[in-house]
Amino acid sequence: MSFTRMQFERNSSFGLVKLSTLLTLLFLVGCGGKPASVSGVVTLDGGPLERGTVGFAPTGGGMRAAGIIQSDGSYTLKTNREKGLEVGDYLVTVASREPGAEDPNGGPPMPGPYITPRHYAIAKTSGLQFNVEKGSNTINIELSSEGLEADNKSKRGRR
Repeated sequence: MSFTRMQFERNSSFGLVKLSTLLTLLFLVGCGGKPASVSGVVTLDGGPLERGTVGFAPTGGGMRAAGIIQSDGSYTLKTNREKGLEVGDYLVTVASREPGAEDPNGGPPMPGPYITPRHYAIAKTSGLQFNVEKGSNTINIELSSEGLEADNKSKRGRR
């Protein structure tokens, strides 16, 4: 075997080791994800809430997670575009409104009246706090419409 051929084979073997190491690392990083997942059903006065959003804000600060409430009341949380979230304690918000009237100028529709009382939409006043553990978590959120009428009346009074 000539010197250049031995050098080529040695360099090729080393290159394959580097390539396989790099691919393994990329695979492991790509499969990382968040250590916990959360899904559940949101109910209002015992029935499924048919629209809205659920937000989970870590009590110690950090990335928030959110999910869209489906027509059957179910939701699944994501952090940005990635499914799941970190473990820990969270303050939870739920906001739901009726569809609003169309904008005559072609803009987005105006927000409709609240379906849920507004205090649920603010982390400090929602009264909702949950602990998220590693793995799969099912967190069903039960809400009451008590106070909703007063919320919608005070909204109509503002201009």
